[in-house]
Amino acid sequence: MFKKVFISLCLLVVCLGVAGCGKTINSVVQENMSEITKDYYFGENDVFYASISVGERETDYHYDGNSTENVNYALLTIKFADDLNEQIIWVQVASGENSVQLEAEYNELGDTFMVDLIDEIELSDTVFVNYEGQSAELTKLSSEFSIDYNRAIEIACETFQTELDELKSFTHFNGECYLRILNQKENNFDDFYWCFTCLGQDGGTFSAIISTTDGSVLAKS
Repeated sequence: MFKKVFISLCLLVVCLGVAGCGKTINSVVQENMSEITKDYYFGENDVFYASISVGERETDYHYDGNSTENVNYALLTIKFADDLNEQIIWVQVASGENSVQLEAEYNELGDTFMVDLIDEIELSDTVFVNYEGQSAELTKLSSEFSIDYNRAIEIACETFQTELDELKSFTHFNGECYLRILNQKENNFDDFYWCFTCLGQDGGTFSAIISTTDGSVLAKS
C-alpha cells in the first residue's frame, strides 16, 4: 500500500512539473507584466507636448520584482516647454463628440503633469488636449507601428531566453516585466521605441530597446 501511494505521489509531482515546464517563456512573461502599453498617442504644439499610454498595470503599483493583479489605464502625460510652478492644472480632453475637464497633477520625477483617463472619456484615434487656449492634436501612433506590443514581447523573450529561464521556478516566476514606449521628444530620439524591462526579486534587471518599425533590438543591458 505504501509503495502504491509513493508511486502515485511521484507521478503527481512529475505531472505538475511537466505542466509547469510546458509553459513557454512568452506565456510566463505575459502573465507577469506589471505594466504593458498597448496603444500610444502623441501630439505637440509650441507650449507643450503630450502623450497617452493605454494598457494595463498593477492595481498596487510597486517596483519590487512581484507582479500582482492588473487594471486598465490610459495615462495622459503633459510636458511644458517652460516651467509652470503649479502642482495642479486643469486641462480639457476631447475625443470624438465627448469632452471633459480634468485635473492633472504635477509629477516631480518627470517634470510633467499626469492624469488617468480611464472611466473619464472614451478614446478615438485622435484626441485633443487643450490648456488655456493652447491645443495639441494627439494621434494614435501605435496603429502605425509595424511591431505591436505582442510582437515586442516575443522579441524580448527571444532576446532574453536564458535570463528569463533563470527566473522560472517550479511554482512561479521570480520577477515582473514592463513594456513601455520611449518618447521621441523626451529622449531626443529619431523615432518612438518599445522598451522592455524585467526586474527580478533579487533586484537584478535587464532591458532592451526594440524598434517599432522592424523589431530590431537597438540596445540591451
